[in-house]
Amino acid sequence: MSLKPTSLSPLQLKTHSFPVVSIRANPGGKATATSAIDQQVACGPVEGVPNHWNLQLQISLHSTDVNNPFCYEAEIVAIGVVELIGEVPADKRDAIVAVNGLGLLYSACREMLLNVTARSLYGAFSIPSLNFAKVIQEAQANLQASPKLPEGKVEAAKC
Repeated sequence: MSLKPTSLSPLQLKTHSFPVVSIRANPGGKATATSAIDQQVACGPVEGVPNHWNLQLQISLHSTDVNNPFCYEAEIVAIGVVELIGEVPADKRDAIVAVNGLGLLYSACREMLLNVTARSLYGAFSIPSLNFAKVIQEAQANLQASPKLPEGKVEAAKC
């Protein structure tokens, strides 16, 4: 099967990798316990390469009550490069790259988590979908409120 150029998304994931994958089954953890997912995002143009952006997504899954642990704790960092190949209006480029590109990385993180937990103590676990338009909006608001992030944290979105 060959893809016609008109059927391709204007945003293409060129490469992605996982510099950090840490998934732990909590002894005595329960699937009914409350958990939270925190995320940090970053994006910016690839210097000297038109229509390419670097993206980074860090997600942390953790229990909200140490006395009632969730079955898994996880930290995953995904980095990637996306390319805009279609005709996209200049005022929409950054938003399309950030929202859709980070969504692609998030899907890759979900798959990584599913693959590892499928062979773990409590069985397969999948993270819910996120609204990356809202995630980026929150990251930008946090960046404006506190421009210096603690050391070791991923820089907030600039897109």
